[in-house]
Amino acid sequence: MKSHIIKMALSATTALMFCCGMAHAQTLEQLARQNFLAGNYAEALPQFKRCLKTAPRDSRINFWYGACCIETGEIDEALPYLEFAVSKKVQNAYRYLARYYYLKGNYAEAEENLETFLDNATPGDSIYVQATGFLQDIRSRLKFMRRVEKVIFIDSIVVDKPSFLKAYHPGSEAGAVYSLKEYFGDDYALDGAIFLSEMGNRRFYTCAADSGRISLCTSYRMTDTWSAPQPLEGLPDDGDNNYPFMLSDGITFYYANNGPESMGGYDIFVTRYNSDTDRFLRSDNIGMPFNSPSNDYMMVVDELNGLGWFASDRRQPEGWVCIYTFIWNEGKKSYFDMDADDPDAIRRAADIISIAESQTDDEAVRKASQSLFKLMLGEQNMLNGSQPTSRGEFTFVLDDMKDYHHLTDFHSPEARKLFESYLKAKNELDIVAAKLDSKRDAYATASASKRDDLAAELLILEADYDTLTDEVIELEKQARNTEKTFLSQ
Repeated sequence: MKSHIIKMALSATTALMFCCGMAHAQTLEQLARQNFLAGNYAEALPQFKRCLKTAPRDSRINFWYGACCIETGEIDEALPYLEFAVSKKVQNAYRYLARYYYLKGNYAEAEENLETFLDNATPGDSIYVQATGFLQDIRSRLKFMRRVEKVIFIDSIVVDKPSFLKAYHPGSEAGAVYSLKEYFGDDYALDGAIFLSEMGNRRFYTCAADSGRISLCTSYRMTDTWSAPQPLEGLPDDGDNNYPFMLSDGITFYYANNGPESMGGYDIFVTRYNSDTDRFLRSDNIGMPFNSPSNDYMMVVDELNGLGWFASDRRQPEGWVCIYTFIWNEGKKSYFDMDADDPDAIRRAADIISIAESQTDDEAVRKASQSLFKLMLGEQNMLNGSQPTSRGEFTFVLDDMKDYHHLTDFHSPEARKLFESYLKAKNELDIVAAKLDSKRDAYATASASKRDDLAAELLILEADYDTLTDEVIELEKQARNTEKTFLSQ
């Protein structure tokens, strides 16, 4: 009898514990849902994760957890849960799965999932309207993905944004580009750039428009001054216009705009000047890989040397920007084939995931790298008379009281010669560093069979980098000490 009573008590206790557990799970799910609906996704995420442990096949909980992952930036974590929810026809899961593919750059899958969501959504409600706008954005980006240009990149360097133009090395035939504060002085209120034509007789630069937006204007050199700035006619007025550059033909004009035709932030656009009307024609977004959902701007082209540069803050921390150098190939553009080429390879090319993957022509890369090397050495980068006097060729700190900016600043011929050797070694070091980064990118994505060869190349480049670093440090020190000794005599 006593044993029977004990068994009944244990059974009652077990049942009570089970009921309490169920009540606790329901309470936790309700709390998680409340946080989700209130937009407190960071709080809801671990709560739904705990719910999944007790109900891993619950399609609603899978959806909520996956949606929280998207909202909190845990993008890769979200996929299996959203896919499970979609397999169970959870309506909102299609919308969030579309967001997942959108963030991953797979716009075709994003479009398909969002169309499925809209087919079963209620027209006119706020989520329907929001999803319709999202679908337009997806289709706009899908249009760009269908025309991803095949571009060969030969260099990239990450620099702080205020000095990003120092990473550009066009020849003098391409004209000259300066930051506004460098050219006009620190008091100039706007951030942007100014472009001077090769002859130095015309300039395009960032100015304030009557609308309050940032715009572009031009002026001409008179005898000893510049004409009053005139706004550029024909450019869009539904966004900021900035970062101008004109090709040597005097017709083709590049600039950046952040209006509705942009993929996000600034995008690079091209237009052409009509001398008969003194207006620019309709602008075109130059597409991927030059543009992205991040800020992309300041296209500069050296046609003579077949090189181009542009800036992008994609995948960069705040205040930093990546400068890409590529082979300019205006007359022979080629594009990926969405039907024939690997979709993942197209997405990687569109977002410039790997410079090494773009280098499909070794001979073209070799020639372009040689041209870049010469430009960086200064053999073809001597600016003409349009160069403002405030800009120097370099900055060499002699001591706390004096900086040098030109080779003619040196008083000692020996120090000057040492510094010229320093500049050459420094440019060689920069090129080796760029190659080293490129090879490291290639190694990270290479197959096991190719890694042995890449590892050997990396060892050679790393040895060259260390040697050049020591040489640069020593030459700079020798040039400084030699100049100081000469001045003290």
